[in-house]
Amino acid sequence: MSNLLWKPSVAYQQESSLYQFKQFVEQKRQFKMDSYPILWDWSVSNLEEFWEDIAAFFDVIFHTPHQEIFQASPQGFIGSKWFEGATLNYAEHIFRKSTAERPALLFQEENKPLQSISWDELEGMVSSLQRFLIGQGIEKGDRVVGVLRNSPASIALFLAANSIGAIWSCCSPDFGSSSILERFSQVTPKLLFADAAYSYNGKLFDLKASMIDLSSNLESLVHDVVFVDEQVWKDAVSQETGVPLRFTAVPFDHPIWILYSSGTTGKPKAITHSCGGILLEHLKALALHQNVQEGERFIWYATTGWMMWNYALSSLLLGATLCIYEGSLAYPEKLSFWNFIGQHEIDHVGAGAAYYIANQHIELTQPRFQPKTIGSTGSPLPPQTFSWLQKQFPQAQIVSLSGGTDVCSAFLSGNPLLPVYAGEIQCLTLGSKIEAFNENGESVKNEVGELVITLPMPSMPIYFWNDLHNEKYQESYFEKYPRVWCHGDWIKFTEHQGIIVYGRSDATLNRGGVRIGTAEIYNILNTFPEVVDSLIICLDHADGTSTMPLYVQMEDGVSLTDELKTAIKLKLRKSYSPRHVPDTIVAVPIIPYTLSGKKLEIPVKKIMMGTPLEKAVSVAVLRDPNSLDFWVKLLLDSK
Repeated sequence: MSNLLWKPSVAYQQESSLYQFKQFVEQKRQFKMDSYPILWDWSVSNLEEFWEDIAAFFDVIFHTPHQEIFQASPQGFIGSKWFEGATLNYAEHIFRKSTAERPALLFQEENKPLQSISWDELEGMVSSLQRFLIGQGIEKGDRVVGVLRNSPASIALFLAANSIGAIWSCCSPDFGSSSILERFSQVTPKLLFADAAYSYNGKLFDLKASMIDLSSNLESLVHDVVFVDEQVWKDAVSQETGVPLRFTAVPFDHPIWILYSSGTTGKPKAITHSCGGILLEHLKALALHQNVQEGERFIWYATTGWMMWNYALSSLLLGATLCIYEGSLAYPEKLSFWNFIGQHEIDHVGAGAAYYIANQHIELTQPRFQPKTIGSTGSPLPPQTFSWLQKQFPQAQIVSLSGGTDVCSAFLSGNPLLPVYAGEIQCLTLGSKIEAFNENGESVKNEVGELVITLPMPSMPIYFWNDLHNEKYQESYFEKYPRVWCHGDWIKFTEHQGIIVYGRSDATLNRGGVRIGTAEIYNILNTFPEVVDSLIICLDHADGTSTMPLYVQMEDGVSLTDELKTAIKLKLRKSYSPRHVPDTIVAVPIIPYTLSGKKLEIPVKKIMMGTPLEKAVSVAVLRDPNSLDFWVKLLLDSK
């Protein structure tokens, strides 16, 4: 049974945007909703009413009205139409919160002074860049791409492109050049912006030559690569336009940006989202479920290649100050990120679960600023890490999120009306019809099942770029259960109506017919300070047997002893079951991840089953290109 960590006060509930939305719906629809489950049930049973009320509650600016809120596709999901006939502009909604009372952005970069960017400064920058884009012939529907740090420049560039109806796509500077080319060549951009260099952990990385080479390989470009802070850029942002920032109204389903799947196998898919779908979804997710309100400060540590960058940017829609921390979270000292949060009194803090897990053996120094919420995503947040965070910040609501690049949002999230239990995500978000399916496609409540979505959401991809007849789209989500979106995660609903995420279903371990989520193993390994990180797979053999090796990355100078192996196995057996005990525990130099932070259980499994490295994973997406060498050598030595 999960431990209760936090309960919202009556005042906290009644001051929340979710409570105010509930009152709005009750008054408009003329019936009482006494609990969140009743509100959620109404939102998925009356899909059109719900999304209409979201648009009305947030006073969405439609340049032309919709003729129909939702039109289902014959295919079930792909091709569904939302707010047909309506036109709008996302960037316009950002700038309607412009104010002189607080900055738009706070930007902190390694070893550099804090930059505070006012709303007037941001608008001036966007206006100048808008004029530059138009001068280069950029029109509605053209693609503008960047290889950029998380900075005011990347924010302004996106807003400038969006303001005229151009389509944005961005990669983080730490992506390999071939990986970037693999992505951008799919979308035939007209303009490329890049940072000439970036700093991480006190080291400077020069990008100039690789970006010039990238530019030469993108034949669709109409201009040489534009480097941020070099002369073309300086001329562009310094020009006085003399005219106010203008916004081009586009159809509701006009593309806002193109994101990319991690590319663990094959070419990354170019996932295309709509302006209207993202606008409504992010207003809902950030205001109602993360309780972000006007005048507050919001941060989510992310690179521009992770969808959480896009998600965090939308905090500006609500009149929050977007805070950016660029560089290593632990540089120049281990607590640099926490110090930044406290010094600038940031209300909403977000980072990947791996960061919190790495910090959970630390007692943060007193006195501490108390954030309003602490968000986590990227992988399941273990119960002990929940508890550690709550101990450090007793007043904060811990908001664990789960969703993905596929929807550029979270459909499992926080709730200011409900308590927080260790290891559990609080609720299904409004408008998200999520169920857990067993192998027979039956909805289950008291057991682990496949996370499925049984009703469309406006922020689902409108298509994958250049995906003829939506073949890749269909293959990605609808192969396992016809006309039902299969997301690829194992979940279980709890007695509190919360949700536990057990990890990726395609990496799920199967021991004697019993399915085990990898997160259960990692939760235990995270309690051992000697272990930096871990990875587990299950290898099926031709004779019907299987073996389950556990790979561990040890702290520097610490050895994997027989005593430690025994302790790990004993704790796994006691905490879960004998089936959770690995057959072997092996020390490895490093645990492999993609650049977007996904642990590579499936590629490791494929390599160990004899798949050549180049067919198991695209090396260009690896955070460390050599991180799979251990397993490649292991397989070769066994032959």
